[in-house]
Amino acid sequence: MKISRIFVLIFGISIPIYILITFLSFDFNLEWLPSDWSYNSQTVWILVNIAAPIFYCISWLYFNFLLGDRFARSLEIMAGSSSSISLHYIVFYGVNALVLLVAFLIPIFTPIIGVLAFSSMVFNLLTMKTSWDDMDGKKQKSVKTMSILAAIPVIFVSIFVVPELILLSIDFSKEFWAIFVDPLFWLVKAYGVSIPIGNFINLYRKGVAEVEGKRYERNNLNIFFIELTITGFLFFLESQGVEFVTFLYYGGMLFWIISLFANLKVGKSREGKLTENPIGLVLNGIFWVAWFIFGKQDLDPSLHWVKLALTIVSAVIFFSYFVIIFIAHPDLEDS
Repeated sequence: MKISRIFVLIFGISIPIYILITFLSFDFNLEWLPSDWSYNSQTVWILVNIAAPIFYCISWLYFNFLLGDRFARSLEIMAGSSSSISLHYIVFYGVNALVLLVAFLIPIFTPIIGVLAFSSMVFNLLTMKTSWDDMDGKKQKSVKTMSILAAIPVIFVSIFVVPELILLSIDFSKEFWAIFVDPLFWLVKAYGVSIPIGNFINLYRKGVAEVEGKRYERNNLNIFFIELTITGFLFFLESQGVEFVTFLYYGGMLFWIISLFANLKVGKSREGKLTENPIGLVLNGIFWVAWFIFGKQDLDPSLHWVKLALTIVSAVIFFSYFVIIFIAHPDLEDS
């Protein structure tokens, strides 16, 4: 089984578990309800604590079953495309995207996913034997009506929990970023150094192979292990407050510059066109320029938001790139 499919499987199982833990551990006060709709009433309690998590878990499991293959193939395209962000850049941006997803987006998007999932389930059931295009106008209208009605129970329970989920998401995000923004920013910086070093090693080996007239076969696992080792070492130095680590970051920026120009020079076809788009290196470079200006340890406290902004921007880049592939990539038209 490919790594992308293992990731989708783990993701599909972990989100329902995450939702169950959220509803079990969070106290939905529902103070905004009218007095005669007291949260202590048995009906409201069942809707909030039993019906809502069941609906939402079923919804995420359904979408993972329905779109899991497309999700996995989108990740494979991201990792395998020679004209886009390479595998280690996916890790670089993906770590931050995953953190942002868990800390903020899942609680907010879950009610929307629930409504869409139940409508989709009924629509697919009603069009299982007869396709939508083969139905007459009356039948199509009936299918639309049934699909909308199927979402009403989810909409009803969501009315109770959405205000609380939004507050929960905001509060959890604030607490999470307040605690983890520095370690996460250290991790991003450390991996940001290791990426251009890994790129440089790859380009050096490729150049040597071309000079010797040999066929070059890239060993992604070896390069990734080197990058991981460098990342761990720099993260350790940063967490211990070793000031010398700053000079190593400057070294990482130097490797980034070398890798960028090497990609522009080496990565050309006979027609003079770039065979590889250096978008990953450019995005990594934008991060480093911002760090050079704002991200030093003596950063003024009033500018600490920049650390959070840089981390979130890298996550948004990943999400945007993934969504574009997921929705519009021609290789996924049959999914």
